[in-house]
Amino acid sequence: MKPYFELLGEVKHLSEEQIEQLYQRYLAGEKTSDLIAEYKIPVAVRSLLTVLPPLLDKQLKCPYCNLPMWAKRYAKGTPASLRPAFKCVRCEHRSVPVGQYRRHSHCTCTACYQVRQQEVAAQAERDREQLLKRYSPGGPPVAYASLGFVQKLALLALLEGFKPGNDSIAPLEGANRNESLAPSAATAEELLKNLYEAGVLRVDADSDIQAFDPGADYRIRRFCAVRWLPNVALDAGMRCPCDELYGALYQELSGVVPANWKSELYALMFSLAREESLSYIRVLAEEVDLVFSAASRGEAVIAQLLQDFAVSEIYYFAKLAVKNAAHFFATGNSKGRTHASNTIPGYILSTAQHALAEGWRRPSYRDSRVTKSALHRLLYDVVLKDSSAGFAKSPGVYWRDELLPRFFATSTGYEAGQPSAHLFCRECDSCNIDVWMDKVMLQTTCYDCATVSRFQAVYEVED
Repeated sequence: MKPYFELLGEVKHLSEEQIEQLYQRYLAGEKTSDLIAEYKIPVAVRSLLTVLPPLLDKQLKCPYCNLPMWAKRYAKGTPASLRPAFKCVRCEHRSVPVGQYRRHSHCTCTACYQVRQQEVAAQAERDREQLLKRYSPGGPPVAYASLGFVQKLALLALLEGFKPGNDSIAPLEGANRNESLAPSAATAEELLKNLYEAGVLRVDADSDIQAFDPGADYRIRRFCAVRWLPNVALDAGMRCPCDELYGALYQELSGVVPANWKSELYALMFSLAREESLSYIRVLAEEVDLVFSAASRGEAVIAQLLQDFAVSEIYYFAKLAVKNAAHFFATGNSKGRTHASNTIPGYILSTAQHALAEGWRRPSYRDSRVTKSALHRLLYDVVLKDSSAGFAKSPGVYWRDELLPRFFATSTGYEAGQPSAHLFCRECDSCNIDVWMDKVMLQTTCYDCATVSRFQAVYEVED
């Protein structure tokens, strides 16, 4: 002990074994005054801890200096979590024990910091190797001509703001992104997932490793956190760089709208308007401490109203509905917040029906808390060249009165013939419809009057 710590005069007459024996008896609870008298320590000493040398653990060695570790002696009754850590007699390294619930705090010495940095770098290198192994070289590039309208619009939004010479697409969660891709994070995730599964996007091995799940063979955990590489070929078999792809996308999307975009364009218009309206309802509900839980019912109501009302007008209906729900809860007439929140869709529908019957409109202003997505901006600014239409015009009326005559006046869904010989719209008898069906439901979308009809099977016919 002497080579490391000089004994004080009060305990210089004691051997190393006597000092340790004295300390153990002190920890066991014996009176300090009795121990001072027995070991002939001056009576002026009030606390043994002030005269005893530090604890020296000769078995615990510093991994960098190969010297013993020392610690201040702790008082009796001190819990293990509050006892001083052992330190190297030469350097600043500390031995930090594992705390409660297996919590472990790291030593902050320079040597340990360098070791941890090396471990992090080595793990990052292993992660990169796994990403390259799983996601490289990727599939063949997708032909540009095979892309759909929504795919092209989403790609254009992703490529906006790319830096020259950088052939990758920054993640949506990146700090340089000041605009959301879609109205909601879930929709953005779904768009990216569809582009990835279609082979339009490839994973960049320089992506943040937190976007992947190492426990599941590095599958993508968060698509919005991945850095992407566009995998599109303008020429056969050759993947084009970002700047060329952006130029081709912008030139096509800002030009004439072709007839084969009709179905996707119609669905996207209503989808964006519906999600923006639902987002506004959630914002209003949060203001009055309500949680909008009737999302499925609200989505159906909003989809119905968008045939006749603009998003700005639905904003007004939403304000009245949320105000009514808050009053319903505050007066104690509801069975709770959920019950009050569930009345919002019905009140929106009833107010809109009154407005439609009486012929009045109450448009509202945009709310900064409901941000306009990149898809919305590009659709109405670049493709349709009518920036205010997405908020100020009813998608159904806008489609029937402006877009159909403007872009699709000569396109028809079927060859000319008697309506009875083909599927046709139940409202206007037009054959210009799209049909979707599964085993129990058939849905038709009319592009002339914007009517959506659903027919459900009553019973199943056995083969």
